[in-house]
Amino acid sequence: MGGGGVNGPRGQSTSACRPWPAVGGAPLPACLRVRERAVLARVVDDLGTGVGGGSLLTLAGGGGAGQESLVGFAVERARALGHRVLHSRAPRRETGLPGAAAPRVPLFPDSGTPGAGGEMTRLLRSTRSRPLLLAVEEAQWLDPRSLRELQALLRRSTPARIAVVCAGTVGTGPGDGTGWLGAVGSAFGPPAHHLRLAPLPHEEIAGLVALLCGPADDTFTDEAARVSGGHPAVLHDLLLRLAAPGLPPDAERARALREIGRAVLGDHLLAAVRGHGAGTRSLVAALAVCGQHLDLAAVRSVATGDGTETGPATRCLAELPGVRRLPGGRFTVDPGIRDRLLEELGENERAGLFARAARHAHVAGAGDRAVADLLLAARPDRADAEGPWADRTLRRAARDAARHDDHGRAARLLDRLAEREADPGRRAALEVESAAALLVTRPETGDARIARIVRTPGIPAAVRLRAADLGITGGGALGRALTDALGEAGDGGSETLLALLWAADPTGRREGIGLPPLPELPDRPSPRTQAAVRAWQLALRGEEMERSVELARTALGDGTAAEDGTGHAGANRTRGPGESVQLVLAACRALSLTDVPEEAEAAIDRQLGLLHAAPLRLARPHLLALRGEINLRRGRLAQAERDLEAAASAVAATSRSRVLTPYLHGLRAFVDLEAGRGRRAREWATAPLPTVARCGEHQPWLLFARGAIALADGRLRQAVDELHECGRLLESRGHLNPALIPWRSVAAFALRALGREAEAREAIECERARARRWGAGSALAWAEFAAVQEETEPAPPAGGGAHRLDRVGSAMAHARSGPTGPQYTRVLAELAGLQLGAAAGDPRAAASLEELTTLTAAYPAAPMADRARVLAGAATGAESVPGWDALSAAEQQAALLVGRGDTNREIAALLEISIRAVELRLTRAYRKLSVSGRLELRALVAPRTRKDSELDAGPAGRRTGRDPGGVG
Repeated sequence: MGGGGVNGPRGQSTSACRPWPAVGGAPLPACLRVRERAVLARVVDDLGTGVGGGSLLTLAGGGGAGQESLVGFAVERARALGHRVLHSRAPRRETGLPGAAAPRVPLFPDSGTPGAGGEMTRLLRSTRSRPLLLAVEEAQWLDPRSLRELQALLRRSTPARIAVVCAGTVGTGPGDGTGWLGAVGSAFGPPAHHLRLAPLPHEEIAGLVALLCGPADDTFTDEAARVSGGHPAVLHDLLLRLAAPGLPPDAERARALREIGRAVLGDHLLAAVRGHGAGTRSLVAALAVCGQHLDLAAVRSVATGDGTETGPATRCLAELPGVRRLPGGRFTVDPGIRDRLLEELGENERAGLFARAARHAHVAGAGDRAVADLLLAARPDRADAEGPWADRTLRRAARDAARHDDHGRAARLLDRLAEREADPGRRAALEVESAAALLVTRPETGDARIARIVRTPGIPAAVRLRAADLGITGGGALGRALTDALGEAGDGGSETLLALLWAADPTGRREGIGLPPLPELPDRPSPRTQAAVRAWQLALRGEEMERSVELARTALGDGTAAEDGTGHAGANRTRGPGESVQLVLAACRALSLTDVPEEAEAAIDRQLGLLHAAPLRLARPHLLALRGEINLRRGRLAQAERDLEAAASAVAATSRSRVLTPYLHGLRAFVDLEAGRGRRAREWATAPLPTVARCGEHQPWLLFARGAIALADGRLRQAVDELHECGRLLESRGHLNPALIPWRSVAAFALRALGREAEAREAIECERARARRWGAGSALAWAEFAAVQEETEPAPPAGGGAHRLDRVGSAMAHARSGPTGPQYTRVLAELAGLQLGAAAGDPRAAASLEELTTLTAAYPAAPMADRARVLAGAATGAESVPGWDALSAAEQQAALLVGRGDTNREIAALLEISIRAVELRLTRAYRKLSVSGRLELRALVAPRTRKDSELDAGPAGRRTGRDPGGVG
């Protein structure tokens, strides 16, 4: 242990650098460590009085606990009293990695062995005339010989006027620097005072805050204590920086402490690390990288690269600010200053550190997320980070990130995986997956990457097609890139690329964008990929339904999954639709306009099942929305509502999918309109749209919904305007099939009510002609039904209304070949009404009425349910049920189902609620209707109905007794 001579200058020390105070340079105020200062003052003052002879005082604590400031206080006080002072600092024995012993400077350079004459003897004799203070800093670095000399001095100091103040750090565990305290404290000699320096108490922190910043509230003081960790030097520097602008220390200002605290901790840590040498620097950098994942032994291996012992560096950890001890013997660096610390390393050194950390974390069984984070920071060409384990970890972490909608992270992981991949084809496939994630978070960047992949020559055709399909599904403008790649694609890829171009624009509207016209698809294409698009083209034009169905079925195949050549199953690799979700959508859209929509729904279900592990998760909202439309066409309102809700949630995850908003709003408005929820239907129809969706291809659906709602509300002119605008947009795009949106039929109802019979007749005739050309039963039924409503010629005299009944019966025959959706229900209601009103009575009326009641029972507030009750009342002549108006809609629903003979279990299954919920509804209905049980309720409800309606049907619906809305 070296030092200046007696009364020598304090700055003389063999230590190359002192870590405390590392920053700021100002001595700590007297309001800190008040108790410890009082003990030191008493020990130093007693030297002058000669009371008690020698004494020993130790100051032990973690790094930055204020040892240096307290030693300085004792030294200055002793000098002020005229005492001799020997102030020394133990030299660190670490100069590099691994630790090396620095040249030892003896405590008494002229002495021989401890206890002999020489310097120690002369020093003790000098205390007879003048007291001596021996101050030793950083005692944890004392070598064994210096410790023995210090113990010898203490044993001989009992009669002398000498005080020994010994300060150092403790707290890092056995054998790591705490031996000095035991060795010094166990020496037989003078009275001893052992002070443990804990973090500053709250009152001292508050006193320093008040001194430097002014009066502060508890929020500010508590935040200052948390950020500084109770370290005096860090707290002092933190408050000095915060006080500089002169702002008050209130709760608002407390938030600034976090940012300033990270900077202060970083400054102190960097200064301390530089003072401790290269070994400590490497160890702390390793802690910053992986201390939270690995134990100290593994961190040492990461620091050295070969497992070299770093014991001397390890002993420094307790005295470093910003280094925290974790349960289980681990250490970590405060997260707020990790980046600052790692910036001090060179790029190669930093990359190597992360690579070694990733390998050790993998061996130690750390989670995929932690290992993947380390791999992201390592260079992909690092030899110690290569290996199948790294690829598998990155792949698993990317999939997990995608499942949790962390698409930015998924893209980064896939990019790193692609950088490690040597095979160009596999690398391109990984870039496609990364582009899928980028399309969610950064669409423009994703588009640029997709275009580059599509144009890249020599990549596998399957990868190019998958990229093209992804770009179209993501809503990007890839027309130019796909056109450029069309002539270069081989191995059948050109046929699929052409199909994708037509899928993006089925009617070939490429004018105004500077692209050449596309080659037409053959009428009977052999590739299944082209068959899907050709089926959709025919369906949009309303031509050759049977061939459209045949082509769609050919395209879909059996949907069996296959491998995509990259080692994992992909959503687009199926034996049916080939390699494209766009082509699945095209085939399913064609089938949805026919009388076999259940086949389209089955194909969508298969595709949705494959999307969870594939890059094309952007297709999910498109598939869910289409399935919702199909369920609406089939009259399954609850299923349609669930699908549309799920589609809306999927749309919210990416800005590009917001183009579907008008489609979703229109469909949801129709679902609510059919279920009797008129107010909510109007809310959907008038809800604001994102800017990107206001002029898109899905606008006709929303316009159609607005027109139907306006018609139901009696706003006839608005209904005509909305429906005509819907038709104009459809016609401009070449969407001529009335099965897509029957806007003419619905507009005819409004035109007829406005007295514009010629326009109504013209619309109906056009609708009937196009429905016949398409040939789907549901489209024909609705066109014929609309025509019957618009007939003005009188019925044949002998028929007594039989002519109209025959026409509606013919429409019903067409409807029975299709799904039992909204149009089916309306035609059936009209048929039942005509059968009940026939002159001689129609024996088929009871069956029609029973079927209508069954179809509408699940939604008693729906317009068609009200129509069924009106018809049932007309059939039985029954009065309305007393107390019926007191029932809620749910209670009416349950009572009606009981009235038709359903059990509680059957009601629960139909309404998709629990049996207990059914029982509660019926119990309330019994009480409100004053009936004793199920049998009485059934007897009361079955033959009766309400003649008045609480439905929100609007003036037009109440006037005509019909609801002309509905979707094809």
